[in-house]
Amino acid sequence: MLSLKWGDVLSMLLPGAVALFALRAWIPALNDQVKDIQKVGVAESFALLIAAALLGGVLEAFTRVTWERYWLVKRCPSPNILDKLNNTNLELYERGVQSSYKWTTFYANLSWASVALLVSLWHRGSAIFSLSTLVILAVIILLLRASHVQWTYYVNYQTKVFGGK
Repeated sequence: MLSLKWGDVLSMLLPGAVALFALRAWIPALNDQVKDIQKVGVAESFALLIAAALLGGVLEAFTRVTWERYWLVKRCPSPNILDKLNNTNLELYERGVQSSYKWTTFYANLSWASVALLVSLWHRGSAIFSLSTLVILAVIILLLRASHVQWTYYVNYQTKVFGGK
């Protein structure tokens, strides 16, 4: 059975939708669908939703193997608490994941989707040194900083609730 939580939707589906929108610059059939969104039927809408979820999963994978591994964990290592988990505190652990870790991945995933959106704009002919470029670059930097800050909150939560290293 599939267990879907708000944090999963937040961290994967929304950034995946932005990435899907960005990819339309290279996929003509997708571009045609987005141009005339009012004519998209139920089946096509469901397919776009699934595609956004899958792209969000790819962004999540990228976040885990790059951003988390080479930036977050290197600058703020999390304590090893898996040995301390049991039936009485598992809900506390899950609460930390849903309230903090999923925000960490959401911000990072949305930043990667924003990078794709920026490249898409450039591919479509937008000027490299334009106001839209500067705004999207500022958003990317803000999102990555927010991801880093949220990660420190998550590590702090783990440390205070489950004990130090």
